[in-house]
Amino acid sequence: MSALAFEEVRKAFGGVQALRGVTLSVAAGDAHAVMGENGAGKSTLMKIAAGILRPDAGRLLADGQPIDLTDARAALDHGIGLVHQETLLFPNLDVAENVFAGRPVTRGMFIDRSAMYQRAEALLQHLHLHLDPATPVSSLSAAQQQLLQVARALAFQCKVLILDEPTTSLTDSEVDHLFAVLQQLRQRGVTLVYVSHRLPEVFRLCQTVSVLRDGQHVGTWPLADKSPRDIVRAMVGRDLETGHGKGRVSDRVRLDVRGLTRRPYFADVSLQVREGEIVGLFGLVGAGRTEVIETIFGLHRAQAGSMAVDEAPFAPHAPVDAVRRGVVLTPEMRQTQGLFFNLPISENLLLARQAAGGDWGRHPTGARAECETLLMRWGIKAASVDVPPDSLSGGNQQKVVLAKWLLTGPRVLLLDEPTKGVDVGAKHDIHALIREEAAAGMGCLVVSSDLPELLALADRIVVLKQGRVQGELVRGATEEDVMHLATRTENTDAA
Repeated sequence: MSALAFEEVRKAFGGVQALRGVTLSVAAGDAHAVMGENGAGKSTLMKIAAGILRPDAGRLLADGQPIDLTDARAALDHGIGLVHQETLLFPNLDVAENVFAGRPVTRGMFIDRSAMYQRAEALLQHLHLHLDPATPVSSLSAAQQQLLQVARALAFQCKVLILDEPTTSLTDSEVDHLFAVLQQLRQRGVTLVYVSHRLPEVFRLCQTVSVLRDGQHVGTWPLADKSPRDIVRAMVGRDLETGHGKGRVSDRVRLDVRGLTRRPYFADVSLQVREGEIVGLFGLVGAGRTEVIETIFGLHRAQAGSMAVDEAPFAPHAPVDAVRRGVVLTPEMRQTQGLFFNLPISENLLLARQAAGGDWGRHPTGARAECETLLMRWGIKAASVDVPPDSLSGGNQQKVVLAKWLLTGPRVLLLDEPTKGVDVGAKHDIHALIREEAAAGMGCLVVSSDLPELLALADRIVVLKQGRVQGELVRGATEEDVMHLATRTENTDAA
């Protein structure tokens, strides 16, 4: 029997059809992946299952019986819980209060706080989450908050647990902990619905996969019968080229960094990026990767060291100085640092060039036409250039961030986690765009925690540990080579 099923479910937002008659079912006790590109309809479908959205047409069934979910509480009452990638918790409340929010433990007419904390502690122990139930949620790590959402679903005795991109902000060890908990829940009979872009995670955890594309159900298969390439083809509707696409690297040094220091984050960092070259910057959490490129971009002042762009001294006091010298940065947190959600796409695209002093007084008609051309060239899926970026998928938002900086005509492109949170198709497109810009003569410095991504993209990889360069590797290096440098014990004192 199906624990959860959708029959001809439709949902539109304005004139955009997010779901086009989706029919699929999830078997009881299964770990069932739902995959698709950004904008395919995955999150919309899951929000309908969790009672956050109501379908325009079609119906939802639990244990074979039709259900009408008026809100998220109704879904929980039917045994359906949702763990969001952005944790939906109350930071001003403690752990126990969050676990039982909406269903407090009572004795008569009053909340039984003693019993609530005891039950919360038992749930936390079951999840191997060693927390005091009185701990404020605002003090928890991202992994602890994700597991707390799982605990809340268990408090409601959920039979179906939906997880929407739950590992986006987690380290590898935290993912291992989460997966161990999920495997235990499955053994207890809980049905898992797992939404993710990450194929290795899906093949590790799930037995079945359903793929959505453009709001439609493409198919459902046992994962044992499919390869990662098969799933990607189903998601994007085509085969993706996987070659490195290595271009020509010249001897001209676009960016020269020597002895750059900003204690306590990093010290004595030296690296070069040549014309036409893609250089990766890798390190584990706390290695100082983001701090290095933000300092290069002028967001922070270095305490020591020197930099040059095209052999001319470079010492930006602010990001605008860097942009005017041809150095730009696409930040890790695109939604808070890379885009203005209260402005249309067209203004987001043009603001960077205006800040660099190259677009004031331009005729609006010409600027609009240029933005429309950019959308076509970059394959940015948007209703028009007049809509705000929050109407776009994560991959299309990232393309807007890249496009706005490339309009400034940079010589050096700094990228911090350029494909974080984007689907496999958008990731392929962004890699192709980075290679295209490098082939045109730009120097690219890429920070990524996705080691296979760096190995596929970069001509060289500079490895950091605790703020110091441990060495660099050329194309052809293995993951083991990189991790050896990232974890070795000598020469790592940045203090």
